[in-house]
Amino acid sequence: MKTFDTPNFTMDVHENCLVEFKIKKGVALSENDVWLSRDLSTNFLPGKKFFVLTEAQEEFKVTQGARHAGASKEYAQHVKAHALCTSNLTLKILSNLFIKVSRPVVPTRFFDEREKALDWLNSYR
Repeated sequence: MKTFDTPNFTMDVHENCLVEFKIKKGVALSENDVWLSRDLSTNFLPGKKFFVLTEAQEEFKVTQGARHAGASKEYAQHVKAHALCTSNLTLKILSNLFIKVSRPVVPTRFFDEREKALDWLNSYR
């Protein structure tokens, strides 16, 4: 496993291609953050497709560019499935809105329990 720590997120990339992407409190997640996370993952395990678990417990902002990047075909080239997970009510609403409005290319689903999110991701292996 390799851990990456940036100003806006931390990310654990596991040998089994699970990427745990944790958004930090109060940040504005940008398009550059999305592409950086993709580049860090693909550089650590080149040629692999990933199963991404995005988590946040505290409020943060997501730019329009980040939403578009995360839902794009280019990003999807490196991801098999994407689970969004939080127990924060506001973030639940925003996560479901992202899925319905941005319509990500890869299977994407929201969960309020981490274990259920991991089980769902594992179903895509």
